[in-house]
This record gives sequence, C-alpha cells and structure tokens, in this order.
Amino acid sequence: MRRYLITFLITIIAISTSNAVRAQIKNNGAIGSVTIDGKIWNQIAMRPLVPIGKFAVAFDLVLYFDAEGKVRSEGWDFSSATSIKNTLIDKIYYVKYGNPGEATYARIGALNKVSLGYGILVNDYSNSMLYPQDRKIGVSFEKNYQSIKFKSFINDLKENAGLFGGRIQTSALIGLPLGITIVSDRNQYLGLKDSDNDGRPNIVDDFPNNNKWWLDSDGDGLSDYDPNEWDIDGDGITDTLDSRIPGYVGDLFVLDENILKKDEPINVSEDSDGVMAIAFDLGYPLVKNKNYSITVYSQASQMLGKAINPETKKIKNLGIGIIPFGLASQFGPLKFKFEYRMIPNGMFEFDYWNRLYEIERISFIKNNSNQVILRTKESSLGKYGEQKGYFSGASVNLGGLLQVNLSYNDMIGSLWSEDNSQFIERKNQSFISSLSLKKGFSRFKHASAFYQQRNVPNPFKFEYSESTIIGYNLGISMGQGLVLNYIFRRSFRDYNANGRIDGASETIDITSIETSFMF
Repeated sequence: MRRYLITFLITIIAISTSNAVRAQIKNNGAIGSVTIDGKIWNQIAMRPLVPIGKFAVAFDLVLYFDAEGKVRSEGWDFSSATSIKNTLIDKIYYVKYGNPGEATYARIGALNKVSLGYGILVNDYSNSMLYPQDRKIGVSFEKNYQSIKFKSFINDLKENAGLFGGRIQTSALIGLPLGITIVSDRNQYLGLKDSDNDGRPNIVDDFPNNNKWWLDSDGDGLSDYDPNEWDIDGDGITDTLDSRIPGYVGDLFVLDENILKKDEPINVSEDSDGVMAIAFDLGYPLVKNKNYSITVYSQASQMLGKAINPETKKIKNLGIGIIPFGLASQFGPLKFKFEYRMIPNGMFEFDYWNRLYEIERISFIKNNSNQVILRTKESSLGKYGEQKGYFSGASVNLGGLLQVNLSYNDMIGSLWSEDNSQFIERKNQSFISSLSLKKGFSRFKHASAFYQQRNVPNPFKFEYSESTIIGYNLGISMGQGLVLNYIFRRSFRDYNANGRIDGASETIDITSIETSFMF
C-alpha cells in the first residue's frame, strides 16, 4: 500500500507543479490535529485548487498519523478494486463547473447546502457533516433555461448513488412555475461504516475488522462459525461431540439441543430498505424587482414507503404533507419565508432530507435479547399522527459583514408517546440557526457558528437528541499568509438504543486545529 501511496502523491505533486498549470494553481497546505472516531490524529495536508476556465478542481491530500507515527490506513487502501476506487475518490474535495443559478452548474465532492424547490422534501441537505471522519463525494447538477429548470443531486459516489433526487420546473404547461420533485434513498443502510467490507455494518458486526466472521453469541471472542467454538451460547455445555474435540474418535453426538444464538446481523449487500417521495409545487410571483420580490406558492408531497403504526402494530403506507400557502419574499438584505403546514393522516415529516439526514438515516434499538437492531428513519415516521402548524424563516445580511439565518417550525397534533403507550396531543418543534462572517476583519479571516434541533417538544430546552448538531469554524490570521483554524462539530448517536443520549459515549465530537498556508 505504501508504494501506491507514494506513487499517487508524486503524481499529484508533479501535476500541480507543472509549468502548464502552475500559474493558475492556488497551493494550500495545512498542519495540525483532528479528532476522528474519538482518537486524536496529527495531520499533514496539501489542498491545491486548480482553476481551468469555468472548471475548478480542489484536491484533499491528507495524511493522518498518531503519536507513535503510525499512518491511518483508511483513505489510503489499495487492496481491491473497490478500495482503490474509493481511495481515489476521497482525494477530491470537489470538482465544479460554473456557479449555482448559471445556465449550467455541476459540482462533484462535498455538498453543504442542497435544496430542491421550496424545500418540502430536500432542504439544506449536507453530505459533509461528519467530515473528515466520514468522507462522501456527492454530485450536484443544474441546467437552467428560460422556461425550464432542472436540478439534481447524489449523496455519495462511493455508495454508487445510494441517495439521489431531482426537480424539474417549467412554466410552459400552465403559464406558472410548476415543479415536480422525486427523491429516493434506495438503501438506507448504505451510510453505515463497514470496515471489513463484509456487508455487515460495524455497529452489528462482532468482528468489524475480520470479513470471515461477524457473529459471536456468547461474547467469548470466537465466532459462532469458528471450528474451535464448541459452546456457541456459552452455557457450559459442549454443543456436540465430533472430530473437532481432541481425543474424540466416535460418531457425532449432540449434547446441547437448545443452543441460544443471536440473530444474524443484516447484510446490506444482500438486504435493502428503500424509501421514496414525490412532490409538486406551484408558485406565483406577485412582485419581482432587483431589490425586492414576493412569491406565493403551494406544495404537496407523498412519501412512498411503509412504517408500523405503534398503536395498532399494523404496517401502513407513509403519508402526505401539504403546504396550502407559502410566501417567500426578499427586501434588500432581508429574506423571509412563511408556510402553513398540514399532515392530514400522519406518517410524514417535512424537510425529510435535511442537514442531519446522514446521521438520522439509521438509528438503533435493542431487541429482547439486548442485541442492537438497525432502524431506518423511514420506520420512525409511524410516531407522527395528524399535525398542523407553521414554519417561518429569515435570513439577513448585516452590512455585508454578518449573515444571520433563523428558522422555526411549530407543529401541534397527535404524536406517539412511549411513556403513555398511546398517541397524545403535543408540540413538535424545530429550530435552526447560523451566524457567519461574510468578510474578514481585523485578524479574523472567517468565522461561523450553528445550532440545530428538530422534531422535539421544545428545542430551547437544549436536551440533546440525534436531531441536535452544534458547531463553529474560526480562522485567525497569524501573518505571513498563515491562518490558525479551529473547527468543531458535535452531534449525537443513541448507540445503546435506550432512547436518550448518555454522555460522552454517545457524543460525536469532530475537532480540528490546523495552521493553513499558501505556497
């Protein structure tokens, strides 16, 4: 592997320093440390940006090594065709052509804020919330004509397009902007980490680094299928007498006829669980000027999938979401949005594919044997009954210096209560906020902070859940082209599947401190 790594780095360096492109290249480098999977790694990075006309290619060439000098092999794996493909893909932060809103725009790499239409299904989706712990290389594409517009995205090429969606808008049919959106996650399990590529995600794999074994019912370190495992369930009774037992030469004789085994973990290469949705929207521009505009619109969406009604225990089709009235306006530096929202029959979630989807995509529960079972976000829709309420959002640019974004969703209606074992009427609220520096001042080159919590009774109680994310980015100039960068993101995972966040063990912190420079 080391030979491939060195060859790849030399090739990239040769390209980036050739006379043909050297004049256009912005060579960025960085040294520092980053937390990945709870471990601190030192890093050396080279991130050249190569602009070629309307094209731009940004590489992300990073070596991570620990205090003992051991290089992190993940991301530099050339052991198989799939590993080579994923390794090469990981070295691209983005490739882009044009800019959003132009006649043609395309981007391959990290996706930060993807929305389709007015956002009833896809709103501020990101595939990079767990970067660099989890590197995804997505695709965003736009084609804009005078009377027709098309926009699409893919979450990750390494998943072979696990999640994808698109929207087409035209005014040629009825004279008003009519949009149709289709989104599909063909296999919701694909986002889970699988270190040994055996199809069993690490979270349910008793041997996450050994693709030969994955099940250990008694937790003794021997696979249930290991020939040396004589007592699968650890009850002290040898399962069978056979030729494996030293000194035994007789016929096979069953000693334990009641072997209690754990359930087989899911194999995402063979089993899949997909979810789809389709949405329609119609808008009418009341006012449209350079400095101010007002548009009214309506949206409706149907989720295509199934979930279990927790009260009846019956499998039901997913529901619909309706926005009979929405208003989007802009007055100079201020943008404002308001929507009245309805879920007539439950089984639906607005902004389903949002900033945290890659985290919410799969959660965990435990069965009666205390074994972790994977649960898709789709299956959680059963807890939503009939609801109605409103959404409001505002974005303001303060003097070209600060950008402030706030949004609040306030729904009320029938939601399933685990404590009461029935549907009860209560609040379902979301709050999303961000603050960012538009241009540097003094020694601050860049700065931003954000907080998000979705679908909780009160997001201002700050009780953490899997829908919570907090973070900030800060860049301080050190002079001579050096910038000290602080990056922090905190999200949460209910790993023990008890329905709450239990301290540091279920807190995912991604921190990075690095000094960047140009050369």
